[in-house]
Amino acid sequence: MDVCYLSRPVLASFEGEEPSLPPTSAPEPGQEKRLTQTEVNRILADDRRKHQAQIQRVEKTLEEMSASKNLTVQEREQMAQELETLRRETRTKEEQAAHEKKQLEDKLTKEVNAGKKELEAWKQRYCEETTARALTDAAAGNDAFRPEQIVTVLKPHSRLTEIVDEKGKGTGKFKVLVDFPDQDENGQATTVTHTPESAVRRMKDLPQVFGNLFKSGVVSGVGSGSGPGTPAGGKLDLRKLTQQQYMEIRAKNPELLGLRPNKKGRG
Repeated sequence: MDVCYLSRPVLASFEGEEPSLPPTSAPEPGQEKRLTQTEVNRILADDRRKHQAQIQRVEKTLEEMSASKNLTVQEREQMAQELETLRRETRTKEEQAAHEKKQLEDKLTKEVNAGKKELEAWKQRYCEETTARALTDAAAGNDAFRPEQIVTVLKPHSRLTEIVDEKGKGTGKFKVLVDFPDQDENGQATTVTHTPESAVRRMKDLPQVFGNLFKSGVVSGVGSGSGPGTPAGGKLDLRKLTQQQYMEIRAKNPELLGLRPNKKGRG
């Protein structure tokens, strides 16, 4: 029996020439094909583009649904969670770490701002209530007809300030001061700082302006135009009023200026 021996083909070439190699053939059966780095990069890039395209579709859908008035809060949250999941899958570790850091910073910033806003609201409320109480007590202690009228006049000129010790250091205690718009002996406008008590007493010292607000500054039954609430000297002396005082009295007590009372809100 003849036996044939098979051997690999040998490429013939002349001296000085490089043999031409055949193109790479498919792997033999049972042999695993290995991908080159270029092929791996291309596959990853294609996969990333698919995720990005999916994200863009969800973003567009979310924007369209957000514009709908029929979208519920639960639906918004569900869409936002789905979008965040897709974005997280496409981020690198460094990008995800930076994203989580920014989320924590934003959350902390919102909490700090909310705390500041709440603190400012409580501070404003405390200042207003403390000021109103100090003015009300001063008015009631000086026989005002209606203490709320005194508060209306003096509150815009009042402020709450911290009490300091002899070294100028804050004590943590506060007091109300009134920057009272007044006139000097020459009739020139000036501002004098008072306590609520001294500010109300100064108002009583100006009966031609504020006499109608106090029981001791009115007379009753004198003339046809006199009665409770009428200054002892007749009408208010407009020359003694500052513009702001005039506007406040006109808005709250127009009858003191000889005007008809504001009937708005009356039945």
